[in-house]
Amino acid sequence: MRTANLAVLDTSVQIENFRTGRFTLTLLRSPWIVRCSAVVLHELRRGARTPLELRFVGDLARRIQILTPTEKHWLESAEVLSRMRARKGYTASKLRDLAFDTLIALSARDAGATLITCDREDFAEIGKHVVLKVIFW
Repeated sequence: MRTANLAVLDTSVQIENFRTGRFTLTLLRSPWIVRCSAVVLHELRRGARTPLELRFVGDLARRIQILTPTEKHWLESAEVLSRMRARKGYTASKLRDLAFDTLIALSARDAGATLITCDREDFAEIGKHVVLKVIFW
């Protein structure tokens, strides 16, 4: 039996597409079944200011299947961040910035999904510690 071709869109892709529509046609023509990370929804809602932005986040949350990080993901994320700190000398502030991205990557990986992001620098670094399928747009 074939498994679905799942994709998780990172916050950077969601924001860029919301603002410009840049990826709409690509997504409509794509082979992916798109899922959303609860972490992405959190980041989007945290940054939403206008009624249109709030409506977008609410509609997305109601209409898409959501992947939520598990306890295992939180623990593994802490291990990955610790390795990244040791390897790269990241500050506590940088590790906080990477924490949510690491959770998104781990939950996408365990769902068998491809992660699609515009954030090449951070997810390339995470990819050195986590085996995942990632596409950079």
